[in-house]
Amino acid sequence: MINRKRAQVEIIGLVIIVILIALGMLFMAQFALKEDAKKKIFTRKGLAYSTMSSLMKTTISDQSCSGTYQKWVQPQLGKDLLEDCAKNYDYYSVDDPDSYSLYQCQGLHSCHFANQLIKELLNETLGEWNKKYVFQVKLIRAQEDKPLTIVGPIKVGGGCPRSKDRDVSGLFPLHTDAGLIESNLYLCD
Repeated sequence: MINRKRAQVEIIGLVIIVILIALGMLFMAQFALKEDAKKKIFTRKGLAYSTMSSLMKTTISDQSCSGTYQKWVQPQLGKDLLEDCAKNYDYYSVDDPDSYSLYQCQGLHSCHFANQLIKELLNETLGEWNKKYVFQVKLIRAQEDKPLTIVGPIKVGGGCPRSKDRDVSGLFPLHTDAGLIESNLYLCD
C-alpha cells in the first residue's frame, strides 16, 4: 500500500513537471514571436523612411530637363520639382501634361514628370522586393479646407489599407510659397 501511494505521488510530481515545462515553452514561444513582430515593424519603418529620404534627395540628370531661364538643369525631386508642382498645380491638367511649369522634363509639367519618376523609382526598388506600398504628396494651402493631392496616390499590391500592419515614413514637409507640401510613404507586408 505504501509503495502504491509513493508511486502515485511520483507520477503526480512528473505530471506537474511536464505541465511546468510545457507552460515554460509556451511563454518562451510567445516572447520569441513578439520580438519577431517588433523587428518587422522596426525594419518596415526604417525602409519606409530611408526610401522616402532617398526619393526626396534624388537629382534628375536628364538632359531633357529645362528651367525657365536655363536650357539644361538638374532639379532635385523633393526640393525643386515638388515645389514647382505645388506652385504651378493650378496650371496642370492630366489631359495636358505639357502645360506650364518652371521645370519641364521630357516636355512634361513638373507634377506629371514627378508622378512618373516616383512611380518608376518605387517600382524598381520596393516593387522588385514585392513590398506593398502607397505614396502620396499633398499640398496644404491656407485658403482651402482640405489638403490637395498633387502626386499619387501611387499604390502597389493593393496598397496598405488600415486593416493591415503598415508603417509610414513620417511626413516629409516642405514649406513653399504655395503652401505646405507633405509627402509620405506607407509600407506594409
